[in-house]
Amino acid sequence: MKKGVATMPIIQRVFSYISKFLILSIAVMLTLSLSTAVNKAHAKKVYKFTMQNMFSLNHPVTTAVKEMAKNLNKESNGRIKIQVLPSGALVKGPNVFETVGNGSIDMGTTCSCYHGGILPVAATSFALPGDPRGVDEITDFIYQPATIAFLRDAYASQNVFYGAPLVWDGYTIVSKEPIKTWEDLKKIKIRASGTIAKTLMEMGVPTVFIPFSEIYVALSRGTIDAEISGSHAESYLAKTYEVAKYQTVPNISGAQNCEVILNMERWQELPDDLKAIFEKALKTCSLKVAQIFNEDAVSVKAKMEAEGAQFIQLSDDAVTQWMHTAVNLWDNQLAKEDELSAKYIELVKQDLRNRGYKF
Repeated sequence: MKKGVATMPIIQRVFSYISKFLILSIAVMLTLSLSTAVNKAHAKKVYKFTMQNMFSLNHPVTTAVKEMAKNLNKESNGRIKIQVLPSGALVKGPNVFETVGNGSIDMGTTCSCYHGGILPVAATSFALPGDPRGVDEITDFIYQPATIAFLRDAYASQNVFYGAPLVWDGYTIVSKEPIKTWEDLKKIKIRASGTIAKTLMEMGVPTVFIPFSEIYVALSRGTIDAEISGSHAESYLAKTYEVAKYQTVPNISGAQNCEVILNMERWQELPDDLKAIFEKALKTCSLKVAQIFNEDAVSVKAKMEAEGAQFIQLSDDAVTQWMHTAVNLWDNQLAKEDELSAKYIELVKQDLRNRGYKF
């Protein structure tokens, strides 16, 4: 009896170990099964995005984002589908940022000057007056780790994922009468936005704002006499030279920074493998826009001149006055108005130093 009694605790311990092992094994199997099921669900799930494009049908951005949508569908094996809506289909350009942020639409193209009232650094980074860098240098600057991280953190504060920069040649002045001095601009109604408008105001030139898609009509009706909204290539694409034939040279900004943006929650829904595919497609889209504009710039001037456009040279004094006013604006106004703008300007200055520019 004593021997039998002594063996009972041993048998109990053995059963206890076996029970724990079985429970652990079942738990592991259930975890693996659930993990496999989740992975399979992710693998099969299709992520659909509605994209509000703000640019016209013949604009290089439109060409590039449609190509991006097609390539993403292919590269993701149909798991990412983007419906690109034409300009104004759901919301107009100035409202894309806020609408993406609140989730009413999933993603869009926009120009950062439009949402400077919500996020001041966006307007600062759009087309910094006096910036001597060209398209390739500014694109490279934005994709530097410190810059892209800075912009994404800033945009995340508004529930927006900064997807990719869309960079092309800087601003020109398109007018119904020739512009050679800043005094000429003081006599007319001119459409401008962002830091370009701020610089003009510093020089005593009043401005008005009209959405990009309405500029042609405003010029043709005489609502405005001149506009600053894009490059010579954009003037050709928008056909504004038909109703305002004078194009000023040189450009008054180094480049324009528009962008592709996504709702942050929609972006975060994506599994890591699809995020990687999406990131690659966004950068390809960015480079495609620059490529198309660079190719168009070669032929645009001759085409416009053949149809009656005239290129007017700003006086040397006007160019000097513009540059002096613009650079002073960086530190004396933009940096003081907004902490993030001050940080962005420091990033710009460091990049200019690294590239050997004097400012």
